[in-house]
Amino acid sequence: MSAQNALEIVDLNVWFEPRDTRAADPVHTVKNLSLRVAPGERVGLVGESGCGKTTTILAAMGLLPSTATVSGEVRVNGTNIIGAGEAGINGHRWTDIAMVFQGAMSAFNPVKTIGWQIREALRFHDVAHGKQAVARCRELLDLVGLPPDSDERFPHQLSGGMKQRAVIAMALACDPKVLLADEPTTALDVVVQDQVLRLLVRLCRELGLALVLVTHDLGVVAQACTRAAVMYNGEIVEEGTVDDLYHRPAHPYTRTLFEATPNLNDVAAAAVPVGSQTPTLVVQDLHVTYSEGVKRPSRQWLTRAVRRQSMPGTAPADAVDGVSLQVAEGELVALVGQSGCGKTTTLQAVLGMQPVRSGSIQIDGVEVAGLSARAWRPLRRHVQMIYQDPYEALDGRLRIEDTMAEPLLVHGIGDSREQRRTLVAQALRDVGLDPSRLAQRYPHELSGGQRQRVAIAASLVLRPRLLLADEPVSMLDVSVRTGVLELLDRLRREHRMGILMITHDLSTATAYADRVIVMREGRIVETGTPWQIVHEPADSYTRKLLDSVPSPDPTRHRAS
Repeated sequence: MSAQNALEIVDLNVWFEPRDTRAADPVHTVKNLSLRVAPGERVGLVGESGCGKTTTILAAMGLLPSTATVSGEVRVNGTNIIGAGEAGINGHRWTDIAMVFQGAMSAFNPVKTIGWQIREALRFHDVAHGKQAVARCRELLDLVGLPPDSDERFPHQLSGGMKQRAVIAMALACDPKVLLADEPTTALDVVVQDQVLRLLVRLCRELGLALVLVTHDLGVVAQACTRAAVMYNGEIVEEGTVDDLYHRPAHPYTRTLFEATPNLNDVAAAAVPVGSQTPTLVVQDLHVTYSEGVKRPSRQWLTRAVRRQSMPGTAPADAVDGVSLQVAEGELVALVGQSGCGKTTTLQAVLGMQPVRSGSIQIDGVEVAGLSARAWRPLRRHVQMIYQDPYEALDGRLRIEDTMAEPLLVHGIGDSREQRRTLVAQALRDVGLDPSRLAQRYPHELSGGQRQRVAIAASLVLRPRLLLADEPVSMLDVSVRTGVLELLDRLRREHRMGILMITHDLSTATAYADRVIVMREGRIVETGTPWQIVHEPADSYTRKLLDSVPSPDPTRHRAS
């Protein structure tokens, strides 16, 4: 191993025992992979879901399940840490090489404070105890930009960005030389994502960390990394500087990834609007207020920290404050803003899922604000919603056909099972899926892209006039994301269906929407065409969002 490399993966192979016991051969997931990272260097490992990225770094940490067989070497500072099995790697894990797992909330124990969990890692690895552990914990929290009282808070009391910073602090507790980060910004809005990426870059520079950043987002790689390796089907198909990969991609798959990545620089002048002048949805001066904080319970088994910090008696807060918007027949309108700005609450109010304090909501001229559940029921077939997580939107106990036929039964559509089956098959074909192959499957048997398409098909089976989409592609790979967005674009044109789409990603919004509405702290601060929003932003907050969007072009701006 070269002296300058903090991490060197040599000829790594990973096989998994097949799920189907009838299959003779194990599944070869990672194939002859080699990767080198110098101290302070930031390398992106990029590719779609299932290509072997996460398997690679889990193998480097020795965290693969017993069904995996691993060959090759993972050298940290010259030592092969996986050669002697669990006993050999245990002395290096977290002290020499550490990992930031995907999903900050699931990385923490919800009933222990952040500080307790960081101190536990320090004690377990015999790094610090007692007052030294407390001091080290606060030092780590300060290092990642968290306030001193964060160590007394529970995971649910931190925002998404704060939780991600706390996860990074925990990974750095034992002063490792190599940090593996698995999709550390997934599900974060662009402003928080930008902050987390800048934090990782700063830590690499200040601490000399060797960073491997796993992601499917080429914009994240271009912003945070100096070099990248592109994975496809378990192999690295191309490797180079981020500048070379962007300007001179050699492999067809790399070119495909770049072509599928929306770029703000590519937003063209406004074309002829697709939507008509007939409004499907009209929202006027909408106010939605969260109820006052619940009274403090006196049960002794609740800790003082929970009583004090989780359930304060607070004044009502306006989650939506005077919002007015329209969606025309066949128009796609994007509602953009950071997490917590009121986007989802607005959609819930339109659907009748959130009580409205004041204002008007009209769907095809019918006032729906304040309607009872009984009065809403016949209207629901005309207003459907696509949820952010297709895992939660589909019942895992039902076959796809049964899930999609259920709303037809509820609304009395189709005189027979065969008629409903025909309608379900047509909806699946509309989203590019083969009903003969997928209708009898369960959700867990589908890929992420297939699940989201099924969720869209389930929303379309009633032929709604208005479709509300809550971050419909945030959990999908870039190429799958493009396919789903192009599908929505085609369907709204064909069926003259209005779409109100929530997203925190301005590059996605400006690539597909007719109009973009920017929301901040419950209020609309700007509305315009994609070209106006990108090239002539009027509000400082819009400019802040634009500056935070990671571009696949590394010359645009980088985290520093």
